[in-house]
Amino acid sequence: MMLKKNRILVLLIGLPLVSFISIVILYFLNYLNHQLFWSILWGFSISTLNLLLGLLNIKFGLDKSDKIFLVVVFGGLVFRLFLMLGLIIIALKILFVSLNSFIFTTFIYYFYYLMVEIFVLTLNKNIIIKTRQ
Repeated sequence: MMLKKNRILVLLIGLPLVSFISIVILYFLNYLNHQLFWSILWGFSISTLNLLLGLLNIKFGLDKSDKIFLVVVFGGLVFRLFLMLGLIIIALKILFVSLNSFIFTTFIYYFYYLMVEIFVLTLNKNIIIKTRQ
């Protein structure tokens, strides 16, 4: 059962990497222009940073009491939301990215990574609940 969940987790994290590598290959084969590629790269990077911070919050909060766990996870969620907002505004003002490509990429990866976070959270919380009983 645990091996199956680990395979699913690897698949969930591997899919964005495969799609990103495909985008890089398309760029080097000159199917994507420079601005479009960088827009996708920045959208992917910002969403991935959000995922990594979320996984750190989950890892930090799992061993704590339920009250501290909720504060860490939901407080981290609010912090990451404002961080994403700030990074998106900076990217749109300073980096000269393609608006549609950047927002679409950020949106898609953000919600996909949010599903990965929920899966990791439920997987780890169920393991802890089962071992406490």
